Amino acid sequence: MKKICITGASRGIGLAEALKLQQQNELFLLASSVDSFPKDRLEKCHLFGYDLSSIQSIRQFANDIEQKTTSLDILINNVGIIFMKQFVNMNDKEIEQLVDVNLTANILVTKKLLPLLLKSPEPHIVFMSSMAAKSSLVGESVYAATKAGITNFANVLRNELAGKVRISTIHSWGVDTWGVSKDANVLKPENVVEALDFIITRERPFLIESIDLGHEKQWRGGEAPWSPKE
Repeated sequence: MKKICITGASRGIGLAEALKLQQQNELFLLASSVDSFPKDRLEKCHLFGYDLSSIQSIRQFANDIEQKTTSLDILINNVGIIFMKQFVNMNDKEIEQLVDVNLTANILVTKKLLPLLLKSPEPHIVFMSSMAAKSSLVGESVYAATKAGITNFANVLRNELAGKVRISTIHSWGVDTWGVSKDANVLKPENVVEALDFIITRERPFLIESIDLGHEKQWRGGEAPWSPKE
């Protein structure tokens, strides 16, 4: 049994991860509000509700989790938001939120929980980045910047913690977290969880540093089906 912390765990990919991993592990799940969790499906998990755009909230979350456990084996940095707008149409608040949640929060949560991870015999951190970090999709300028930041943060952290903490990054093309049509050429959250499960169950010293996920018929151009036209 592993002690696993998942951020952004009340819906989408994070919830799918929690539902898959809860049977054989002790989970510490974080979302913006405890009320957002489907509690009848996550009865044995530790649930936390904090706004990760606030540094003070991140500190409080770290303090609270330290009251529940003396160590962590796996941290899955899953929290993230997106605004699909061309840059000229974005307001300052939207830009600030993207940077705060997608980049700053992931870095600070990692910083605050690293002492608990270093107490595990096999610590592992997984960052949920995006293929936006490697592509140039219209409407994803700031989002892409935050995901590229996460990817490169993970790359450097992997070198700094080599031999101590394994660091992995998942890059996905479109994933259905908003309810697309049944025949849409996008991944399901469960597809990402399959990759995650493979990553975290490899025996050391085998490390999946980075993995790219996509639908075999998915677009690869400069505009996604949901890219804003103006």
